[in-house]
Amino acid sequence: MKNIWPIVALVWVANACWADTGSMRADLKVARNAVQPHVVSILVVREDFVSSEASLLVTSGSGTVISAAGHIATNAHVTENGKRFKVVMNDKREFKARLVGEDPVSDLAVLKIDSDAGAPFAFATFADTADLEPGDTVLAMGAPWGMTDSVSAGIVNNANRLLVTLFEDEADYEQAIGRGDQFTGRYYAWVQHDAPISPGNSGGPLVDIRGRIVGINTRGSGSNGGDMAFAIPASIAKQVVAALIADGRVNRADFGFNVRSLRNTPFSTGAVVSSVGRGSLAEKAGLVAGDRILAVNGLPTTLKQPEDVPNFRRELAERPVGSSLRLRVQHAAVVREIEVRSTLEEVARVKEIEVASLGLSVIDLTASMARNRFLEAKAAVGVVGVRAGGPAASAQPPVQVGDLLESINAQPLKQAAQLAERAPPVLELNDSLTHVLALSRRGNKMLSVITPAPKRLIPEQPPELSKAWAGWESQPIPAALAARLKLHAGGGFRVTRVYADSPAAKAAIKVGDLIIETNGVAVNPSGLIETVALDQRVRNASLQEPFLVALERDGRKLERALDLRLQPVQIADAERTWIDSLSLVAREMTFYDRVERNLGPSQAGVLIDRVENGGFGGLAHLRSGDLLVRLNATELRSVEGFAAALDALRTDREASLSFLVMRGAETRLLFVDSPWSEKG
Repeated sequence: MKNIWPIVALVWVANACWADTGSMRADLKVARNAVQPHVVSILVVREDFVSSEASLLVTSGSGTVISAAGHIATNAHVTENGKRFKVVMNDKREFKARLVGEDPVSDLAVLKIDSDAGAPFAFATFADTADLEPGDTVLAMGAPWGMTDSVSAGIVNNANRLLVTLFEDEADYEQAIGRGDQFTGRYYAWVQHDAPISPGNSGGPLVDIRGRIVGINTRGSGSNGGDMAFAIPASIAKQVVAALIADGRVNRADFGFNVRSLRNTPFSTGAVVSSVGRGSLAEKAGLVAGDRILAVNGLPTTLKQPEDVPNFRRELAERPVGSSLRLRVQHAAVVREIEVRSTLEEVARVKEIEVASLGLSVIDLTASMARNRFLEAKAAVGVVGVRAGGPAASAQPPVQVGDLLESINAQPLKQAAQLAERAPPVLELNDSLTHVLALSRRGNKMLSVITPAPKRLIPEQPPELSKAWAGWESQPIPAALAARLKLHAGGGFRVTRVYADSPAAKAAIKVGDLIIETNGVAVNPSGLIETVALDQRVRNASLQEPFLVALERDGRKLERALDLRLQPVQIADAERTWIDSLSLVAREMTFYDRVERNLGPSQAGVLIDRVENGGFGGLAHLRSGDLLVRLNATELRSVEGFAAALDALRTDREASLSFLVMRGAETRLLFVDSPWSEKG
């Protein structure tokens, strides 16, 4: 009888575990249902720059509807450089959206759904209190890799995490978050958790077991999420999102100095001033790096650990712009009182602008950028991209990345947009039209003369001279190989292809024939690859006289006379046109395209040569190499006809475009909203 008790105990434990599992499952379901219906996938058409040239591409992220008006909270790095936005709701409805505001400092942004429905949107809410603890269960929701309706689970590893290790100097972390245009982490510590997130999860909610949004996921520890993920705390997100909805930006006070904690210092009280901005009001007030702040406005201040610093920074930043602080500071044995006034914190991200006629891209130089370059803090225009072979690269002297542009044609430049206005696009090259740029390069004041030119979206090909054409392809057979194949002793060129209706076809030349002479002169290959010896003779031949060929077929020598004609247009020389409304390059179909694709002479269409995946052609999923047969109801027979059909659809204000394309062995019908259907 006594042996039964271990079995009873095991059954009791198992039942308890099953009950706990069932309870946890129910809790997770409640938490999921509270937020997931309000999670959206975000498609972003963004404008990025490569060597000064703007191009469109598609990226994705996640977000959460957080108001009845359709506001969506997401990450600023999701909306960065966004030109167009589309959101896909949990119920698969799709809406266009517009950017309300973004705050790179916190990596938060707000979109608003563009809808005429009038009905309010259901929405989720942020947690009112920051009460997360390590070990709490959390859910990460979003669209990893662009796949919707994803939920992953984990626990909170650390509710107050800075990305600084025990083995780093705290000042290095401060410099890292102050570099570039992403200052995330300056005013808060992250929620670290291990719910898996991947690219596409950015901007999605972190949800606790009670169904509250406790954070906005913003980064993982690797390309596949890794075992660590980080979220912006809900208390910060709620405040920033409200400011973005109200004003489109977050206004913060800047007092011109930074602090670090007392970790690894001999001090037990205060906060150490780690840096003072050159030329700032703090510097003018007498604050210096190494000062220890003992009190702020009479209240004692101590920052013992790095995690204490973000809250201190945020409390200062949230004070009214223009307000003053009374600081009690100590340096060595000297204690003194100073007063520091704040200014408006400058924007953390500046817009890159392409000036196509000059072949460069520029930005506004902010005061912090100027300080980092050891320059005076003043308005200027910085060169950040130069197009290879473009006007700026060919100027006298050439303009370089890093140059500061001070004026154009003696007109001062204070903003990047002014350069674009004063150097508008040109349609053709005019050597008599020049601009004089005054620029500064590492302290040297220089002048550069630049000739504007049209932007070449399609590289120009050198003109191709007319050449004679026989209509065959061949394989060189040197004498040594010919001997092994028991062919003509001197070798020759073996015909590997005869094009239909070509001079070679009309002269009854066949695949397998070995060409040994042209116009009575032997042709002897020098190697196994190059066909130049034969090709050059054909190209240089006269079109007015027969081209005589001696060949070997089945051990017999035969002679043929070919009436050569001009070579068909090569694929590289086909006419190409940039279709701006679709952001793609289309080209005419050539003889060689028809041969390669086994298309008959009656098959019409234009070929897609290049597609920017963020343009409307890319959004329709057109690909390079597609044969575009029909646009809406119009059969396409030329690039010119393609452009004309688009113009007609624009005039008729067609709301959508359909493309019938041949792709490989398949024919596909593709759709996209028309470029001119968008508001604004």
